[in-house]
Amino acid sequence: MKAIERVGIKNLKNNLSAYIRQVRKGARILVKDRDEVVAEIGQPRRNELDELPPLFAEWIRRGELRPRSRFKRPLPVPSVRFPAGTAQRLLDLDRGE
Repeated sequence: MKAIERVGIKNLKNNLSAYIRQVRKGARILVKDRDEVVAEIGQPRRNELDELPPLFAEWIRRGELRPRSRFKRPLPVPSVRFPAGTAQRLLDLDRGE
């Protein structure tokens, strides 16, 4: 993946064709206005709805289902450890086996 380049608005305007060629090659351009990033230019990202089963995508379009708001993060590793087989032993006790 190409490095992300930061460019001022004036420089972007004066060299737009060159920056578009970089984007076509996979680069991402961050546009700055007075040292604050205000926009990002890059290749279009795939639509998340295209990757869902058709019924889910239709429900989302109709507002009957909400798409995820963010990507899931892995759960932290628990600090408490139990001996192997503890869960099975507790299930057997609960079931009366």
